[in-house]
Amino acid sequence: MRTGTKAVLGNFVIETKRPAVTGRRAERAPVKGRARYREPGLNPFDVELFDLSSTGFRMVTFFRPKIGKHIWVNLPGLQPLEAVVRRADGNSYGCEFVDPLHPSVAKHLQVKLRQS
Repeated sequence: MRTGTKAVLGNFVIETKRPAVTGRRAERAPVKGRARYREPGLNPFDVELFDLSSTGFRMVTFFRPKIGKHIWVNLPGLQPLEAVVRRADGNSYGCEFVDPLHPSVAKHLQVKLRQS
């Protein structure tokens, strides 16, 4: 069953669908927070985070990155991390870290950004 999530970006409210979970390599946890997103050659801007694991994350943005595009993301308290856009569903994008997070770092961020 898919459940919806709402994100507020500026004056806009975006509703997203959660993709079905199959074949995950790491435990994914629902989170709610902001991160800074940047593509090479462009200025960074805020995105909403909704899922996070040691291998990747799901973000919502009005910007339309292409699948396979390498991006940089600043998660709270970490240096910029390189990731690849792997899937898209409307304004929701699933991204995979080029170098996975250490499991303890991922767990710390999951707890810090846990939805209330």
